[in-house]
Amino acid sequence: MRVREIKIEVKPLDEEIKDLASKIEKISKGKKVSKEEKIIFNSIEDLRKFLTPERIRLIHIIKTKKPHSIYKLAKLLGRDRKSVTIDLGILKGIGLIDLKKKSIEKRVTMIPKVNYSRINIAIPV
Repeated sequence: MRVREIKIEVKPLDEEIKDLASKIEKISKGKKVSKEEKIIFNSIEDLRKFLTPERIRLIHIIKTKKPHSIYKLAKLLGRDRKSVTIDLGILKGIGLIDLKKKSIEKRVTMIPKVNYSRINIAIPV
């Protein structure tokens, strides 16, 4: 199995703007720029608010148990479907999970998917 990683960084906005300006300059000069898949938070507090223990648990359950619906996921987590749906929407919004539609007996169900094996978090010291 190929390991796919998601990178999460904590970086002040001004540093991210400098990095982006540097990449734009390299591109304008015809130089190659490496493509990275990463999510950036401006502070550790922002990261903590977003990546809560419950959301990490949700990602883990999706990856390991592979539930076939949001209802099944909520049951595995012991949480109500509405709060799980909210967390799924937030995680989907930044690309940490996918939701695939599947029709089963005239019903459309959403199947949560995690298509990476590891999250790497980089925090500057």
